[in-house]
Amino acid sequence: MSNPYALAALEYNAETAFAESSSSFAKRIEVLDAIDPSGLVWEKQEPGAVQQHMQGGSAYVLMGKSGSFKTKHDLTGHGSTTVGSPTISDDETFWGYIWGNVSASLPTSTTLTGGTAAAPTTTASGTFPDGALASIGALGDGDGNGQLYAIDTHDTTTLNLLTALDGAPVNGAVLRAACMFYFPESTLFQGVTSTVPGLRFRFLSANLQYSARGCYPTVLSLTGLSPGERPQAEVTWAVSDWDAVSATFPSALSASHNTPAPVAAGSLFVNDVGTATSAKRTHRSLTIEITMGMQGAPGPAGVGAYQSNVGCRRMPSQIKWSWIEDADATTASPVLQGWGTGTTNKHILATLSTVAGKQVGFYSPNVCVTTVPVQFNNNGINSMRFEGMAYTGTTTTNDLTLSALRMGWA
Repeated sequence: MSNPYALAALEYNAETAFAESSSSFAKRIEVLDAIDPSGLVWEKQEPGAVQQHMQGGSAYVLMGKSGSFKTKHDLTGHGSTTVGSPTISDDETFWGYIWGNVSASLPTSTTLTGGTAAAPTTTASGTFPDGALASIGALGDGDGNGQLYAIDTHDTTTLNLLTALDGAPVNGAVLRAACMFYFPESTLFQGVTSTVPGLRFRFLSANLQYSARGCYPTVLSLTGLSPGERPQAEVTWAVSDWDAVSATFPSALSASHNTPAPVAAGSLFVNDVGTATSAKRTHRSLTIEITMGMQGAPGPAGVGAYQSNVGCRRMPSQIKWSWIEDADATTASPVLQGWGTGTTNKHILATLSTVAGKQVGFYSPNVCVTTVPVQFNNNGINSMRFEGMAYTGTTTTNDLTLSALRMGWA
């Protein structure tokens, strides 16, 4: 007898070797929708042999296994306050497989003791990494306002910011770490990095269960980034080998349940590359489109008898920022139009909310404006749309400072 589709669980494990044969699953990740296994494919081909009779035929040829499936998740932030000495959570480790890089560790929070909006002083010395995001202050305090900020360097007790505070900080304002996720940059050689590590998943339901091996992300779709929405992401995973299995349901593994915060009370910082002065845009909607550069590697020596894909290479990705804002008052030189006709790249930092433990933000250090915006009708309101492509950062200190897009959870 069939049971409800909604009863399901998703277990996973990092693979030591790509698509290895293992029934070990140590983690369970929370997903918003039950996994649809109908994307798993075991291909059969028509034999094509000639026949002596009109409707003659022979057995189809059993070919290779492949396929894909999707997972949908809330973007929840760290899940708890990062005041103190926070550690990387299991959920953040999982997201690190998708992005390619995740913070190795998180610095201990500290406080500000003064300084300027672009270079506040800190109680702790040199603890925050170059290129990281951090949450500063509290909503309504007039300086950090609980927003996320991009760090240039933390030299001794001077915190040099890429994106300045709204005002000089008061003594005692709290500086909290954000867990960083970012695409690899510095390891690229002729467009190809080292092999992407594989994951294996087990889809559990009250009926059939499936094990999928040699899995890697091919699509990362961010949604709900506009004011009033619920930030989420849908990931499409390629599958190299799979089998139907018999496993215990419900799963005995625990999964974190962290609720997200809506997009509210955040900000959209935009300024010329190299200019830290606080500059916020009033936007009505925001999208970040990511086309991931992931390439399967077909070859011999697959672990499964019908497995033809034996790895994955990470290629360059494409990252597009877009938002809508109200059109300018009557002027011969609209701001966004000037950005489009100019040649100065922008750096952009979007803070989605200020709720501690649920903060999510995105930063691109080098965005090329790709269109010359003109006014258009947006639900009856005269509006302008910004569009730009995120490029590799200009600071070559490490993969984080080079990254074209980084996501911070605080």
